[in-house]
Amino acid sequence: MIEPKDVMKVSDEDWEQFKKDAAKDELYYNGPGDMMDTPEGRARFCRLNESGAFNKPDPQNPGYKIWVFNLQGQGLVVKRRSQVDPRLMEDIEYDADGKEVSKSYEPA
Repeated sequence: MIEPKDVMKVSDEDWEQFKKDAAKDELYYNGPGDMMDTPEGRARFCRLNESGAFNKPDPQNPGYKIWVFNLQGQGLVVKRRSQVDPRLMEDIEYDADGKEVSKSYEPA
């Protein structure tokens, strides 16, 4: 089983295989402790993934997805259903270091 801190131990050469293995492990990929939960994990995701849009099931809102819009090495935006009002999407922008820059809401 992949542990949340394993992302910090993966070399850049092994990153693609690690992503494939992580996607198979539902406890790591969809639950608390996901790499997007920590600044270090977000920074690594931002740096190593190409610019583009990624998504995965949202464990807190079944039937919905979490969207990640990555600009390689510069930052990313995570969009998901708001926990306060499901009619809204919560958009959190992070810098290249994985630190929150802004949070906004838009109609879902």
